Amino acid sequence: MQSRIIYTREITADGDQVICADIKLNKKFHLNDSQVYFQVRGERVPITSIDCSGRDVHVDFARDSRLATFSFDQDDFVNRFALPEIEAFLELGKSRQSSFLISFREPAFFRDFSSFAFQYGNGCIGCYQYATGTSATKRPLVVFLHGSGERGLADWLPLIGNDVPQAIHDYIMNHEDAVLLVPQVSWTPELSGWFRPEIRDALIRLIDAVIEEENIDTSRIYLAGLSNGGAATWHFAERHPDMFAAIVPCCGYIYNDEKSFLGDPGGGRYMEPTQREASRLNEIPIWAFHAEDDSTVDVRGTRSSVAAVKSQGNRHVRMTIYEPGLVRPNPHASWKLAFKNSDLLPWMFSQRRR
Repeated sequence: MQSRIIYTREITADGDQVICADIKLNKKFHLNDSQVYFQVRGERVPITSIDCSGRDVHVDFARDSRLATFSFDQDDFVNRFALPEIEAFLELGKSRQSSFLISFREPAFFRDFSSFAFQYGNGCIGCYQYATGTSATKRPLVVFLHGSGERGLADWLPLIGNDVPQAIHDYIMNHEDAVLLVPQVSWTPELSGWFRPEIRDALIRLIDAVIEEENIDTSRIYLAGLSNGGAATWHFAERHPDMFAAIVPCCGYIYNDEKSFLGDPGGGRYMEPTQREASRLNEIPIWAFHAEDDSTVDVRGTRSSVAAVKSQGNRHVRMTIYEPGLVRPNPHASWKLAFKNSDLLPWMFSQRRR
């Protein structure tokens, strides 16, 4: 019998990674920790624990970016999925075992999602959907908009690029009968993402379709997003203020076609809000997040938007700005801390459209 290894993947704050290995040996060995090791690209993978029992060996890995299932393509500004090439070795006296049948176990929560695509006119959107309860009763809907790095179609990138969809999934599973919709915009060379006209139209039509299919409580539709999806969260709420009960934009700004980008060299870009935009957001509960030292999207995108909305009389606005150095290693990723705030999701689900 051939020895086997199953590598288990899990969604971490930094996205999808291999976290452990389970080895089934073809015969029983007496092993100690020093006899089992793994490497990627010729360098050993840090191990936190090894448990050997007869023919079974369980190995837990330390968090290591080399164990991620995707890498960022800077030229195309998108994540590329690829399982890590992990080499396993067992030192057995004078011999070394390095022959294994290998498989990868997907993150468990993937099984809870259905996957489909939605077309409206020239716009096609990938969709991942999770639901608790049944459509026999009215349920709230959460729509989560990914960032530029997760553009694609039917490749699951929006669920593996970060742990926000899993955080919402886990909260719904334990606390709410609700529907979670994670749409995916296709890749194009431009960084327009959610702002392509055909995609904007398709997204609203998609939400309308889910409302009808899933018997959604239209007073409890929530919109959250990060980076390009954070700007889109502001944008769609401003364009459709009667649709959403609350929004959670991370590292965003209020986008609109007629405006120009601002920002200092090396400090990220953003758009200034207009009085008209702010006035259209004066009734929507908002909790906005950003890191002070974000060099991708300037923190002024959030600060100025919140100030403008408050100036129009919105008394239901919260803003969390993380101090420099608090969001690491990438200060753009304020969502890593935002969705670990235990108050956020209970606050969001408590909101009803006014």
